[in-house]
Amino acid sequence: MDWKIVDTLASPDTGSFFSIAQTAKSLKLILWCKGDYFLQQGNTLTTAAQGLVVNGKTRNITVIHASPYNPQIWRNLLQKTGCPGNSKDATGPCSADKKCLFSLCPYGLREYKPQQEQPGQLHSG
Repeated sequence: MDWKIVDTLASPDTGSFFSIAQTAKSLKLILWCKGDYFLQQGNTLTTAAQGLVVNGKTRNITVIHASPYNPQIWRNLLQKTGCPGNSKDATGPCSADKKCLFSLCPYGLREYKPQQEQPGQLHSG
């Protein structure tokens, strides 16, 4: 089944995101997801035997929960997620003192800082 992504909100406190997904027959769901790919407005999400496919490419995304779309719930999520990128008119870098579990900012508002290697970990290079 194909779903068109209508909107997405990042949740920096949890490192997850919420997306509104809509079918061709206008059924809308709010998806709570986690993964290494951030769904964006206009993406096509397809369920397949190999997992979730975004715009024709398999992506590492886990749907934690799905619920029917409700505009009040979506407004509450927008108010409570606390990510400046969710406002769609964000400019400039994100505040450095803001807690954020995304190592790579979904909106590009923060410098990418790869996770530090733990002592004893092997690294390539």
